[in-house]
Amino acid sequence: MNTTQPSTDSQFEAFRAGIVPGKFVRIEYMTDLSEFIKTDALVKKVNPDTVELGTGETVPIDRIVRIAGAISPKFPGYESYSCDC
Repeated sequence: MNTTQPSTDSQFEAFRAGIVPGKFVRIEYMTDLSEFIKTDALVKKVNPDTVELGTGETVPIDRIVRIAGAISPKFPGYESYSCDC
């Protein structure tokens, strides 16, 4: 039996395509110092590698763990250890 699964790159592109400018979302991401940040913010603009938030922060897309309930394929085990508190 031969099964094919979408590549991580195509999964990441689908995740990235789901980030919608002008939408108020909960975003969870990792900083340069591996700090976990969870905040609610407006997605102001989506650039090729970053997301600009209404707060003025710029978050690299590859560091986003979850946005608007969608989990990044770059953090596959995260959901098992997280809580929405």
